[in-house]
Amino acid sequence: MTVRTLILILLIIFLDSCSPRIKISKVNQASPELKIINFEAKGIYPEPVIKFFIKKIKTPEKIQITSGIELYKVSYFTKDEENKPVLVSGLLAIPRNKKIKGIVSYQHGTNHDRNNAPSKPSQDEGLAIAAVFAGGGYICLAPDYIGFGVSNEIHTYLHVETTVNAVVDFLKVGSEICTDLTGNQISNLFLVGMSQGAHATAAVHRYIEEHPVQGLRLIASSAISGAYNLKEISMPYAIENNSVFYLGYLANSYCHIYKKPLGSVVSAPYITAVSEVFDGNHSFDQIKKRLPKTADSLYTKEVLNDFKFNKSNWFTDRLAENQTFDWKPVAIFRMYYGSNDKDVSPMDAINANARMKQLGGNVQLIGLGNLDHLQSAYSGIPKTRAFFDSLSYLPQYRSKIYK
Repeated sequence: MTVRTLILILLIIFLDSCSPRIKISKVNQASPELKIINFEAKGIYPEPVIKFFIKKIKTPEKIQITSGIELYKVSYFTKDEENKPVLVSGLLAIPRNKKIKGIVSYQHGTNHDRNNAPSKPSQDEGLAIAAVFAGGGYICLAPDYIGFGVSNEIHTYLHVETTVNAVVDFLKVGSEICTDLTGNQISNLFLVGMSQGAHATAAVHRYIEEHPVQGLRLIASSAISGAYNLKEISMPYAIENNSVFYLGYLANSYCHIYKKPLGSVVSAPYITAVSEVFDGNHSFDQIKKRLPKTADSLYTKEVLNDFKFNKSNWFTDRLAENQTFDWKPVAIFRMYYGSNDKDVSPMDAINANARMKQLGGNVQLIGLGNLDHLQSAYSGIPKTRAFFDSLSYLPQYRSKIYK
């Protein structure tokens, strides 16, 4: 019997014997306004399995694993764009050895498949991120956002308010769960996100510093390959590179959120296609087949001209409202970017760093070299784990449980 076979057998045994250790009623009693609707065990992964999994990912830098992990899918309520309650879900990952350094909230990148949400858990983001952070001693929260997991709504793509709602409400729920699980309050909070998740991380960081979450202390954030200046950098770059997937996704989302006709952004031949394919139930290939190859064909001439000449319309105005670059971070806000990123402009991070520094913000900018979008994630995540570790070991941030 090979070592790999033995590990797989052990994994099956652990998964079959998995049962929640957390009492929902106790958590709900502590925070009735954040009622947990469902709490589902998704797997127990022993430390050898996590080490094997991380090794299989082949990250450019070694990631130290110190614990096995437990995964749970949590369903809870948040508020949508109309401030109405909506049921959403997220992944909760817990280190089995209970030597906890803090809480990490991971904001996932652009996704088009409702069933590929972190809480499934998806292998590329759900399980992998849980392994990296929970396997390293952090309680890891990964919200699905509105439109994914248990949510059947249209995803509110790159929309600050609803994204912040989903993340912060999960943080409040997760904090109560952590207290119930460990008997101690875990206060140290770290934020991390990739691509769309970097935009979300910036939005949540800004919100928490303006509206502190009781019991949580934001230590630092890491944003990888993020879009921050949607109107002036992100969207023009997407148009220049004919990134019709992103362009169609955002147009459909914003027209839904702001109750505008899709024809005010999308050209007539593609209105039906855009309205149908971004429902969370289509594959990337299915979406690609229904969209044109160029931005000139997808968007109306009026909208394209407004972007070209920096003119105002309802769409560009709403994009400006959802920027996440023009603010002053107090806790460390670190941005990573790859210079060969064709999905998100490297200038997004460079420009945001300059603006935040101008405002006196606690910001750091780190170039990852000549990497594309996906390569930046593989490089940035291990660096983020090392960054969070370096802070969690400092005397002022060491958790009582970790001692």
